[in-house]
Amino acid sequence: MLEVYEVLKPLIPIFEVLIYPGIVFSFIVVIFTQWYRRKLYARMQNRVGPWITGPKGLLQPLADYIKLFFKEDIVVIRGHLKLPAFLLALSIGALVAVLLMLPISPFPVYAGFDIIVAIYLLVWPTLTLAALGFLTPSPYGATGSSRLLSLTLAYEVVYLLSVLVPVVLASRYLGAAYSLYLTSVTSWKLWTHPALAVLMIIALFTAIISLQCKLMDKPFDIPDAEQEIVAGPFTEYSGPKLAFIIFIHDMEQYVNALIITYLFLGGPAPLINAPIWVQAIVVAVKYLVVVLVLTWIKAMVARFRVDQAIKLFWKYMVPLSLFALIFSSLI
Repeated sequence: MLEVYEVLKPLIPIFEVLIYPGIVFSFIVVIFTQWYRRKLYARMQNRVGPWITGPKGLLQPLADYIKLFFKEDIVVIRGHLKLPAFLLALSIGALVAVLLMLPISPFPVYAGFDIIVAIYLLVWPTLTLAALGFLTPSPYGATGSSRLLSLTLAYEVVYLLSVLVPVVLASRYLGAAYSLYLTSVTSWKLWTHPALAVLMIIALFTAIISLQCKLMDKPFDIPDAEQEIVAGPFTEYSGPKLAFIIFIHDMEQYVNALIITYLFLGGPAPLINAPIWVQAIVVAVKYLVVVLVLTWIKAMVARFRVDQAIKLFWKYMVPLSLFALIFSSLI
């Protein structure tokens, strides 16, 4: 067996990137999550949602992707031909790299202070989506990208401060060494201390709100407001490129919701000693709860203006998340 392992060892990174927890597994989760969100959103608006393609409409997101892949890839005059595809591929690679740093990976990659690398990688999809709008001559694209970058300067600060709270606490009390993976496997212990639990609740709240803005969902669907600027940065994209744009958005939701599941909700806790399949079910349930909360916010709140969103973050969310982080460092 040892000889077989040594032979297959070089193939493990390829398997992780391409199959699990990489591209193939992520695509499956994205398909299910999109169907789940669409059904929830429809029910909250007294509609049915997807119901024809596949059992209960489960394959409708897959059908939508297939349809887009066979559509014509139209490139507008003076638009870039290859750069958008390169940026989209780079964003998918960045998100897969973050998955390899989480406990969901069978052979996780981690080191001290790797949270810095994770935060850096998580910014790439946002920058890609913003750049896409500037790569076309459309005024809608430029306006949407400008709005997105304006929001990024607000919500990314909050998201960073929020994520650092469990990382700092776990590093100070549990020896997590400012590692995303080590924090993910030990963060559940933070809830056993009342003072630390209060800080975790504050950080969880601000993380959810900032993630809602990161995903450009209501009330922060400002960059692609349909009634104002059509589809914002994505107005001039069609076919396979549009499919990849949607996939990156959904994969970004999956990865960040999974990070919240592990960092704030303890992953498989309290069943950390249960069989692996039981732990997987616990993680999946918590992940679906996070998605449920994000969908509920989307269905219940109307869109903000740009100035209202920026004011919300800088006046309320930044001080709140900064308070939690400072006390995490001092307590």
